[in-house]
Amino acid sequence: MSAVTETAKPVTSARRRTAKRILRSNEFTIAVAIIVVSIVITAINPAFLSVSNIFDLLRLLTVTGILSLGVLLVMISGGVDVSFPAIANVSSFAAATMLLAAQFNGSGIVFYLIATPIGIVLGLLNGFFVARFRVPTLIVTLGTSSLFYGAALFFLGGQSIFTLPAGTIEFSQASLITVPNPSGTGTTSLHPAVLILAVLAVLVWLLLNHTTLGRQIYALGGNPTVAERSGVNVHRVQYIIYATVGGLAAIGGVTYATLYRNANPVGLQGGELAVIAAVVLGGALITGGRGTVIGSLLGVLLIGIVQNSLVLVGLPATWQQVAVGIVLIIGTGVPALRALRQRRAANGGS
Repeated sequence: MSAVTETAKPVTSARRRTAKRILRSNEFTIAVAIIVVSIVITAINPAFLSVSNIFDLLRLLTVTGILSLGVLLVMISGGVDVSFPAIANVSSFAAATMLLAAQFNGSGIVFYLIATPIGIVLGLLNGFFVARFRVPTLIVTLGTSSLFYGAALFFLGGQSIFTLPAGTIEFSQASLITVPNPSGTGTTSLHPAVLILAVLAVLVWLLLNHTTLGRQIYALGGNPTVAERSGVNVHRVQYIIYATVGGLAAIGGVTYATLYRNANPVGLQGGELAVIAAVVLGGALITGGRGTVIGSLLGVLLIGIVQNSLVLVGLPATWQQVAVGIVLIIGTGVPALRALRQRRAANGGS
């Protein structure tokens, strides 16, 4: 019996450590915040937890979720990218222009297949400046964002394209599940685009957690000098990161165009704050080296719930930016205070 007891002690101790780690994790904190906010909003307006509202919320957050995966990769590597809305808009708008010129009316998959390489090329341009000239990513992406928007407006025009391929329109009308609205008028559907987000999230999670490249991305954000001395090809990793971000942005841009049935060169402009706030809220450090897919998606969900709740409680939509700013300050301030306490504890309270 004593031998069994002695064996059980390490197992119990390990479980306790795991439980403590989960309870202290940023993901758990956000999950609790989502539950609390949802309870409060439901008490104010019970329609919040209706199936139709949840479906609408998921539809609205699909594009933000896709874009957040790219922002996460850059942030883990120690950078801040603000050009992803421009890449998303320009890639989808250029692809739609090509399809319109060719009078193409086939499958909506072709829309994705044309836009994604464009996004990858634009992402590689960011990677080139970051890797070769060691320019801070924020400065680079601020510049390329203006460059991409300006080039798109000059060469492709500023008119929105509503004549999307028939296959794209058909996909925009597709649904996984359809339910009647609580008011009894019309229906609400769960769009299949959520599956695109789910697949991409799994792929990015596998990349970060089960590949050598993923470990190199974390190492690059933790300490680029040490990573380079350890044999990491920093330039190669940076090129891959920004190419991937460009591809994800293009997919997000096409998904946005599909859901709203038009390609707009500036449709996602100004949305970078909410995406970056969600990723930071999810536990990613702006200085790099930390961040998870689950945390980012939870951050996207919390931001979306906050924005959605303002409409449900009757506040003007203009307060959404205020709410995002408050959440961003809290999301960055709490981890900073926690880190400060840990440093003081390690230094003996001084």
